[in-house]
Amino acid sequence: MNDTVKSARRVLEVLEYFAERQRPATVQEIRQALDYPQSSTSVLLHSLTTLGYLSQEPGTRRFQPTIRIALLGSWLIEQAGRGRNPPAMMRRLSAATGDMILLGTQQGMNAVYVKIEQATNPIRFHMKQGACRPLCTTAIGRALLSSKSDTEIGAIVRRANAEREAGDPLISPAEVLDAVRHGRKLGYFLTKGIVTPGAAVIAMRLDGLGDHPPLAVGIGAPVDRIESELSNFVELLRIEVRQAAPRKAPSTSHPQHANS
Repeated sequence: MNDTVKSARRVLEVLEYFAERQRPATVQEIRQALDYPQSSTSVLLHSLTTLGYLSQEPGTRRFQPTIRIALLGSWLIEQAGRGRNPPAMMRRLSAATGDMILLGTQQGMNAVYVKIEQATNPIRFHMKQGACRPLCTTAIGRALLSSKSDTEIGAIVRRANAEREAGDPLISPAEVLDAVRHGRKLGYFLTKGIVTPGAAVIAMRLDGLGDHPPLAVGIGAPVDRIESELSNFVELLRIEVRQAAPRKAPSTSHPQHANS
């Protein structure tokens, strides 16, 4: 990886770190969380401050993003329309459940968790924002696949198999197709212990963000909690997904009047 790409990646990782932390942080805290060299971290943070994307508290020397960061993507929410605000939706789900709320989109052969509301319940799992999980075998991934044709899904499975790491098992195209079809029929996608033993995720696809790729929203919790709260979680997700559905444009046709 060349220096330019590495620098760009680190800028985004710093911003994602703040999105998850949601409070100011010192150079040392950022360096430890992201495993960066001390000197590189200081230079990067001061450069972002000079450019106006971060500010530094005079007394504590802690950094935090400025409103300029929020404004960078505000047009996307405005374009999507009122009621289709994924962060607000996730906060509502978090308040209603206390469990981890995941928002994912497709990135190559993976589902990348672009935003995470961490769980507040006593028994919970933690996942880092920006984490990637297999598209073909996870609830979020299968929810995203549900927007594609069987032919497209088959091609994705073949590519995932071709790009798999040495020692990773082959993915069965038939099993993935069956799982996606089953999820379409149910209206939700559920996986248990696929990535983390004892953890389960229930997910639904979230459409209606203009021309942007589909998102999927999910609730992650211990398997026994997902099983006991399944009907409640399904209803909570359905309410939010319905609110995020595209609004039909009002008809512009004019009523025809019979000749008198």
